[in-house]
Amino acid sequence: MPRRALAEMELWEQRLKNITKRWAGWSVRENKGRVLVAHRPKAGMSEQVLLPTELRWAEQCEDDITEWVKRIYKHWDGGEKSLKVALEAAKPESNKLGDTYAVTWEDIREGYRVRCMDHGRKIALKTWEKNYLPTINEALDVLAAGKATDGPTLLRETAKKWADKYTMRANCVAVLKGFLKFAVMDSRFNAPNSWLIDEFHAQPIRGEKNAEDYLETAALEDAEILELLDAVEKRWGEGWRNVISALVAFGLRPGEVEQIELRTNSEGLPQMYCTNRKSGGKVKTEPRWLEEVPLTAADGTKVELNVTDRWATMAWPQTRDGGRRVVSAHYIEQYLSKVSLWQQLRLEYAEEMNLAVKPYSFRNSWNTRAKALGIPDAIVSRAFGNTVATNTRSYRQSTDAKARAAFRDALGR
Repeated sequence: MPRRALAEMELWEQRLKNITKRWAGWSVRENKGRVLVAHRPKAGMSEQVLLPTELRWAEQCEDDITEWVKRIYKHWDGGEKSLKVALEAAKPESNKLGDTYAVTWEDIREGYRVRCMDHGRKIALKTWEKNYLPTINEALDVLAAGKATDGPTLLRETAKKWADKYTMRANCVAVLKGFLKFAVMDSRFNAPNSWLIDEFHAQPIRGEKNAEDYLETAALEDAEILELLDAVEKRWGEGWRNVISALVAFGLRPGEVEQIELRTNSEGLPQMYCTNRKSGGKVKTEPRWLEEVPLTAADGTKVELNVTDRWATMAWPQTRDGGRRVVSAHYIEQYLSKVSLWQQLRLEYAEEMNLAVKPYSFRNSWNTRAKALGIPDAIVSRAFGNTVATNTRSYRQSTDAKARAAFRDALGR
């Protein structure tokens, strides 16, 4: 590989090069994908050693390479020992799995990321960062602090961070079980079986849901949604009103608002399209064409949000420098939580109907409106982005008031 100037290198490469900056005659560089540490004094014999093959010249190995090089320099003891002797002395101190150096937990984390994203269900990067990485990083912090030497202990210590949050704690259990099973089963890592977590140890940590965790998600009334859109605009401006309008109009999952785009359908007409493929069960859902379902105002008039017609020019939340803000599910929840009407609706639905008002309530409401149109379940589910069975099982489609109104209309009362 040709020598490159420091300025041409990635930042992580520059940092590795700079480890030995203050040590006369020392250098660290890439050699056929591996890491070579060298000492070339002004007078005398030069020396060089390669770090273990598990430590590749790669960004994900930066921290471990840095640790190794510093330990080698320490054991070199000002030249009293050779680099080879210093390398051997450094190995036990760099071990993170057992008595002899194999790989680091950071290596296993990277291997697990590749497995999750490139094989099997092939999760998206945002799913890895949101649902997997917080648990794994917390576990690595526990390990770094020396608080665990086996799987069950690691689970107990890691789950403490989410002691009062059932859903996140249950996710922690699931992620850590999978991560540690991967560490044990993958032939590249071969962690001892003591790192496995069985259900005997997992169940007490997972625990049981609190009463509030069982609340079904409400389907908001159309009039409430229209009032809420006005309240959002008053609190946060037109851009955020349009974000919520997109959720309402198309029944989107909160995270899908950044995965929709305007396309031309087979009839030559503009239509919104969602590129998301949600993993569910054994298969992923397919990307889908979106259908806007109008709302009914309190006076009975139909209200079209016209998101498709306005998409190309409609206002959107802005960053501080005036760019288009990337709107995540987290941001949607965060901004809605500061709208007083949203807080009021959450309280009323919880107290009066034992239902939870969440951003998914807009999706439930779309489902309710679409069902009321009399469109076959399979068609509704296609535009909704899941199967008929999932749609029926998972999404609340009625309230007592809606049931009364449906029977009244059907029977002509």
